[in-house]
Amino acid sequence: MLTVVMLNWARPKYALRNMQLYASYSFVKHILCFNNGAPLIPAKHLPKKCVLVESSSDLGVTSRLAAASLASTEALFHTDDDIAVPEKTLRALYDSWTRSRFSCHGLYGRIAYPTYRYGNVYGPVEVVLTRAVVCSIRVNNLALSVTDLFSDLHSKPRGNGEDIILSFAALAASRKANVAYPFSATNYPSCDDVAIHKRWAGHLEHRGRVVSRCREIFFGNRAGQRW
Repeated sequence: MLTVVMLNWARPKYALRNMQLYASYSFVKHILCFNNGAPLIPAKHLPKKCVLVESSSDLGVTSRLAAASLASTEALFHTDDDIAVPEKTLRALYDSWTRSRFSCHGLYGRIAYPTYRYGNVYGPVEVVLTRAVVCSIRVNNLALSVTDLFSDLHSKPRGNGEDIILSFAALAASRKANVAYPFSATNYPSCDDVAIHKRWAGHLEHRGRVVSRCREIFFGNRAGQRW
């Protein structure tokens, strides 16, 4: 069994659609949705598997790690509200996780050495995006425990780079690469206009700084040294 962890900020229609979708999967125990945007529908109208946490202001993307720490399952599926992951794909990610529980297993890998770069890569990777990734609650909580060490790296939104922190927490816990898989998923239309990289010109440079800080925190390496 696993717990699905979602954020919502500006795509309520798709967030609600995904809560209904993932609640229909037999091996999903709960869906935790942390809403940083306008109020969603009352919780009583959601499937019984869903827990909706409403924030009166935007607390940023590290709220996904905080919400996930409340899960009652060892396996977590972090995902965004602009993508629908079919049951077959989520099952494959979960099965891969059962064979390597301290690694991250996701759909969107990133090259982070010698510098962080855009573009999906598959196979063994350092960074896997929280857009769709299965990980252990222990790895999640390790990542959450060090987020205060990044507070001086100001970003938009607050906590930008939490997926990098999560990925490096997994690297430190497992001492082996994370894995990205070319499994199928559906991207919802007309979502890119509110994507983080479109909202803030400093996005890529900031993520490079987060990678360097992660190397220092988790491995004691100077910037530019691979884990």
